[in-house]
Amino acid sequence: MTRWWAEFALARDPQLKARVHRLEDEAAEATDNAHAMSLVEEAGRLHREASKAQPGQ
Repeated sequence: MTRWWAEFALARDPQLKARVHRLEDEAAEATDNAHAMSLVEEAGRLHREASKAQPGQ
């Protein structure tokens, strides 16, 4: 349920959703593991923040 809610929260904010996907795409293309990890961590942080939003926010 938590994962679904995070996805729903991201879908309600197209700019945030695009940012998360950009970070994930950049991480997949990165040749430097440390850089890739920092991008994945940032995407994860944004997912967690989005999942904290309450309905109607």
